[in-house]
Amino acid sequence: MTNTTIDRLSNLIVQKLDANVQLEDIQPETALLESGLKLNSLAIVDLITAVEEEFGIQFGEDDLNMDAFASVAALAKVIDSHASE
Repeated sequence: MTNTTIDRLSNLIVQKLDANVQLEDIQPETALLESGLKLNSLAIVDLITAVEEEFGIQFGEDDLNMDAFASVAALAKVIDSHASE
């Protein structure tokens, strides 16, 4: 996983989601759900769509699980795994 992916993902969250989040609020270990950014299900769907467009990837069924969305770094790892395919 690269810092570039984390940076791009963090910017995407701030710019594309209606989550009232500032860039300085996001760290690699920041949780996307309950204890972190507290993204709701609609925001997660928007995030999936935005990530697919931004990174030119397509999430598979195996990618759509709680572990993949546990943190910014976890999602960046999934994104990088697709980018290397």
